[in-house]
Amino acid sequence: MTTAAPEKRKDLINLGSGMHFSALSGTMYETTKKEVEPDANTRNVSSGKPWARWGSTNDYPQTLIDAVMADPAAALLEKRRAMHWGRGQMFFNKSYDKKGNEQIEFVPEEKVPQEILDFMWLNDWPNFQQGLIADFEWWHAFYVQYIKNGAGKIIEVKWQRMKDVRAARRDPASGKIGSYFLSGLWPNPNDGEFAQVPAFDRLTGNYGIYKHELVSIDKDYYPQPAWHGITRWLYIASKIPRWILANIDNSINLKYHVKIPLDYILKKCPVEAYPTDAERMKAIQDFEETLYKKIDSYLSGEKNVHKAFYSKVAVDDQGNVIPGWEILSIDNKIQDEAWLRAYGTASMAITSGIGLSPSIGGQVLPNGLGSGSGSDLREQFNFYMQVMTAQPRQTTLEPFEMIKRINGWPKDLYLGYRDVILQSTDQNKSGFAAQNEQAPTSDDPKKEKDLMKV
Repeated sequence: MTTAAPEKRKDLINLGSGMHFSALSGTMYETTKKEVEPDANTRNVSSGKPWARWGSTNDYPQTLIDAVMADPAAALLEKRRAMHWGRGQMFFNKSYDKKGNEQIEFVPEEKVPQEILDFMWLNDWPNFQQGLIADFEWWHAFYVQYIKNGAGKIIEVKWQRMKDVRAARRDPASGKIGSYFLSGLWPNPNDGEFAQVPAFDRLTGNYGIYKHELVSIDKDYYPQPAWHGITRWLYIASKIPRWILANIDNSINLKYHVKIPLDYILKKCPVEAYPTDAERMKAIQDFEETLYKKIDSYLSGEKNVHKAFYSKVAVDDQGNVIPGWEILSIDNKIQDEAWLRAYGTASMAITSGIGLSPSIGGQVLPNGLGSGSGSDLREQFNFYMQVMTAQPRQTTLEPFEMIKRINGWPKDLYLGYRDVILQSTDQNKSGFAAQNEQAPTSDDPKKEKDLMKV
């Protein structure tokens, strides 16, 4: 006699080299350079395409987007985007005092050259910047398409979504990327379904795409933020709601088991009271239905909480208890607490992986872990705004600095982001202050002056 081998789990398959495939969600999880950038080694290119694949299936960005958007983790990325944007952008001049402290002077729009304001209006600058921020927070990079006029000035900029762009393979000799491919039909566009655009040269180029990025330590084509490492936790977190929903959809919720002696019902409908058996059976059915409704009414509802039930017990000739009425409470044996704690652990890992503290993430979890106090939220938020946004903001402001230099705009005019600085109410009655602006509700004039500093 032979026994079949146990069936292997097929919902998450380890394909090796840091790559996993989820059959349930159709998601490919990749973590190594080889799998994210299979064409990085120019000696081992087998796709036959002129572009460098983004993932082994060339669909890594959309796969990741689908996995994240199916989880509450997507809201955490929305928070990062919102904190990156702050209260919007502003023009300013800057100077330094004798101690080397930077001094910021806000420049109202009426003092900004009209050429700059016209350029921003024609290029829908706020939405352009919002696109750059969105891509940066997802990929640590973004693409901008620059177009010059005959006089050599940049007159148009376009944000090209990261997920819609693939880099041409590097020149083996120089290591440079000479062009980029645009398509909305990745991973496998047909001829005529993609466009090739040259890489923009800041010194001599008149048209092309430029890649702005937070420099990666090991990726040649597509930077990979550290938070992409949450994919395995996303898989764990996604299983818990499915398990709970399956229990809800397939379980029977019983609270009581009522035992009624059959003899009780038969005596209520004695044989001699009915001319035929059929009439007696009908009477028994009607009596049972009425009885059950009365019991339901007795046991259910908020007015019947902790109500007592009384029954008489009889014994036979030998002193044995004759079964009587019983109402037994049924315990819920579904042990979902362990799964909820696992979900809480996964949620905390995802939040930390995305780079936010539980306070900023607004965690309220069933395992007792969660948001801290208001003071903790304030300190964590201010730390994030003052430390963690510096490099991202510098990167997303690069297009303005590049355009300013090429177009010959005033060198002392800068573009920056307004911040919100959280304060305790004893410092500021409103609870917050806008960076570079006075706080009119502050009780201390000196603190108002300090808030003007970046």
